Amino acid sequence: MINKHIIYAKDLCLERSGRNIFCSLNFSLDSSESIIIKGKNGSGKTSLLRCIAGFYPITSGKLLWYGESILPAYYSEKPLISWVGHFDAIKGSLTVRENLVFYKEIWSVNKNVFMKAIQTFSFENFLDCPASWLSAGEKRRLSLLRLSFCPAKVWILDEPSTYLDKDNKEILISIINEHVNSGGSIICATHENFNLPNVKEYSLS
Repeated sequence: MINKHIIYAKDLCLERSGRNIFCSLNFSLDSSESIIIKGKNGSGKTSLLRCIAGFYPITSGKLLWYGESILPAYYSEKPLISWVGHFDAIKGSLTVRENLVFYKEIWSVNKNVFMKAIQTFSFENFLDCPASWLSAGEKRRLSLLRLSFCPAKVWILDEPSTYLDKDNKEILISIINEHVNSGGSIICATHENFNLPNVKEYSLS
């Protein structure tokens, strides 16, 4: 039934400036599932993610969250969506610690969960550094560290492995697997061949 899906899309189409970005897409997402979206640059992967997240209106078709056409901002008093896109959403004028503690407080994250995330991404020695000092790879790791303790049900990820080396790509896959295995859901646009649990793959052309 439609109302059992977290996300249900039928005949989804998007047109921008007279150009068809994608059309006739059909998919669904449930708890403990992953969706991988692949395609060449310019094929509409990011635009699709933005439609799912509510940033872009669809041109036609049906896009439902929990059977409703309106995106719910929260579920069970927690955020529904965590978005990781091309920008890392980090305040360069704040320290690494200040960037992280801000979200720890508004999400009411347990201290042990918070410290485990810092250790997982090996950020113990960076906490008092201004975030502006971080390299592109370190900023991406910081955004994924924050993602790892976010209580959101659905993670929407746009090329999350950008700037990551091999070891940190493995950490990324590990936190994604942990999220899905604990009942969360993933929608990820990537060129990588991620080995994720309960995965469905779609290709845009």
